[in-house]
Amino acid sequence: MRRWIWLVVVLLVSVVAFGTIGFYLFEPTIHGNLLDAFYFTITTMMTVGFGDFVPTTNLTRLIAIIVVVGGFTTALTALQTFFDLFLKRDLRKELGLPERRTRMKNHIIICGYGNVGKQIYENVKSKKDEFVFIETDEQKVADLVELGVPVIRGDAGDEDVLIRANIAQAKTIIATLTDPKNIIVSIMAKMLNPNVFVVSEVEDMRNATVLKKAGADEVVHCHEMGARVMLSKARRVVVDPVCGAEVDTTRAKLSVEFAGEKVYFDSEECMRAFQRSPDRFMEMKRVVDATCELREPSS
Repeated sequence: MRRWIWLVVVLLVSVVAFGTIGFYLFEPTIHGNLLDAFYFTITTMMTVGFGDFVPTTNLTRLIAIIVVVGGFTTALTALQTFFDLFLKRDLRKELGLPERRTRMKNHIIICGYGNVGKQIYENVKSKKDEFVFIETDEQKVADLVELGVPVIRGDAGDEDVLIRANIAQAKTIIATLTDPKNIIVSIMAKMLNPNVFVVSEVEDMRNATVLKKAGADEVVHCHEMGARVMLSKARRVVVDPVCGAEVDTTRAKLSVEFAGEKVYFDSEECMRAFQRSPDRFMEMKRVVDATCELREPSS
């Protein structure tokens, strides 16, 4: 669309320049006045001549014909192009239609609006992170539109759909589909953006290794994660965000304050690694937690 706009603008400027120079050089009644030549070109192009200037030679009549046909056609094309770009976009926004393509940057892409996807939405909607859903089901897309949630309708394993979700500038993609679909999403995501952080749900733990090889940075089995969270709470321990080891908060000697939260560590190596890049580890922890906010067994 942008290339087309630039093309129309260049054509419009070219017609005006052609007419102005042509009338300036070859129309005797202009008397070498560049402003009059420009004025004559614009009134001719818009077919609203006031009669104060008229072409008096065969050459300037030919120039006038080219200006009228080329200029009027280009001007109409320009108006139509700007209508498509601005008015249609506003209409889509008012009607709440699914996104054709997102312009978000440093955002989260959530694949699937199932039980897990809904839990993730509940977790991220109150945060400052921008996010967009990819969903194939028409009714689920309609539900997201009604909620005012950015959504792209399509298959998350499709390269074009991921491009429309601006995978190249996304920071995280969360796959909550079936294992085969999640494998494809992981592969495609890493192909299109090797730096994107991929979190994938896994239904069968036997597929966890395949997902890792496909490019998933974190693989989450929700029932297993839920059991670990419940057990950790029962034992009153927390998880080291770097190495994943359990830490007893009543005995822990290593901890740091970050964003108003106390973070505990199993070793000095883990604490130093965290201090070098705290945002990265907290983002990983938050995304994984959001991906598996205790799911109902039926999901």
